[in-house]
Amino acid sequence: MSISTFILYFVIGALPAIVWLLFYLRQDVHPESNKKIIEIFLWGGIMVVPVYLAETILECFFPEKDILLQNTILLFIYYIFVVGVVEEFFKYWVVKKRVINSSHLDEPIDLMLYLIISGLGFAMVENLSVILSSAALEEAIFVSLIRLLTAVFLHSLTAAITGYFLALSLYNRKKIFIAVGILIAATFHGLYNLSIIELNSAENLFSFLLPIVIIFLMAIIVYIFFKKVKCLPRGSKI
Repeated sequence: MSISTFILYFVIGALPAIVWLLFYLRQDVHPESNKKIIEIFLWGGIMVVPVYLAETILECFFPEKDILLQNTILLFIYYIFVVGVVEEFFKYWVVKKRVINSSHLDEPIDLMLYLIISGLGFAMVENLSVILSSAALEEAIFVSLIRLLTAVFLHSLTAAITGYFLALSLYNRKKIFIAVGILIAATFHGLYNLSIIELNSAENLFSFLLPIVIIFLMAIIVYIFFKKVKCLPRGSKI
């Protein structure tokens, strides 16, 4: 792959995350520092490494993929705890370490936005790994467009859910909300991944539409969460 081709594929792979990043940033009436946004976005991308290591270790406690695919319940548990919890935790970890105790956090909605930024950084790197392995330019464009509305969007939605519960945990001084948020986000993550597996062997319209329904439901929930978190007093940390 030539340098110019690599750059083109890189842009195609990065664009979905950037599109969603710009969309979500418009939700903030008190814009965050561009430097901090880039920092959290890049840290979210770096989290691909510890996520990969953690998932590789946890996979050892589950049967081989061929056996796992034959047990829907076990597969669902795998997607929740090996994939969902691990990925959502490390998105949260970025915000915990780089935002919560910083001067950049001054209102509850910031927590949702920074979680989303972290999630989109993670999603961009994940998307790049898929796009850069595409054989043809047309395939790369098509896959990236599909993932714009599915996998990349999913990462932003699950991160937003965790961010909402993180805001509640700080507002109510109850850390249990953080665990609840990560678990709910991981469950939706697991449901989506399981629906994709079922889609590969879809025999009816319901199986085909299920991933779309899950994302649509999550989008509604996140929309409601944004409305609710905006009603929390500024400086309620906070």
